[in-house]
Amino acid sequence: ATMVAAGVYLVAALFPLFLASKTALLTVAVIGGFTAIFAASIGLVQTDIKRVLAYSTVSQLGYMMLALGCGGYVAGVFHLMTHAFFKALLFLAAGSVIHAVHTQNIEEMGGLWKKLKLT
Repeated sequence: ATMVAAGVYLVAALFPLFLASKTALLTVAVIGGFTAIFAASIGLVQTDIKRVLAYSTVSQLGYMMLALGCGGYVAGVFHLMTHAFFKALLFLAAGSVIHAVHTQNIEEMGGLWKKLKLT
């Protein structure tokens, strides 16, 4: 989880340098926006729960880069920090569901309330 956020952290750490070049900020924003939309589109068609979460992470990293590229330093860094917390909890919850239903395929996870009465 730390390695995927390293690029966003690097752009955030070097943000004062990026402010000197509007072209660099625009490039970061465009690539971030494209990444957010593209990764979310791929994640929508996945059936493996771990792949859905992985593509969701890539999409969120794109949103962080978009925020930094638009000059939203605080928004990008705040999203980076909060993403680490909520994504860790999502992976723990996904692991619990996978353990209960014995599959990672979302299409085979029907009737979850019967297997996880108390969560």
